[in-house]
Amino acid sequence: MGTATQEAAEKRDPAGLGEIVLYHVKEGDDAPELVPFPLCPDMESFAAIVTRNHARGTVDLMVLDPSRGPMPRWKVPHAAEPRPGHWTWRQAEAQAGTALGSVPAARRAPRRATG
Repeated sequence: MGTATQEAAEKRDPAGLGEIVLYHVKEGDDAPELVPFPLCPDMESFAAIVTRNHARGTVDLMVLDPSRGPMPRWKVPHAAEPRPGHWTWRQAEAQAGTALGSVPAARRAPRRATG
């Protein structure tokens, strides 16, 4: 039986386009001979942007690797807990049950005056 936080995170499927989630590296993700877009070695998780939704919680991701640039991953399944080759919600989002797009007004950047 999962915690309330886990259950809330699982109910949030699927991720919306443009949301930032975590991608958990699977074995071989850093091997150029195994994948066309290898990730930096010795890392376990990367931030990723959801670029497309598929059935059953799978998404296409653009993994953000600062040392190599954006690296795509296709049809990545969701997991409630970190698992290799899966995506999870960011910890703060899972706890709050909110998406990145719902940033509190106090934390939003001020609007520029036009005219």
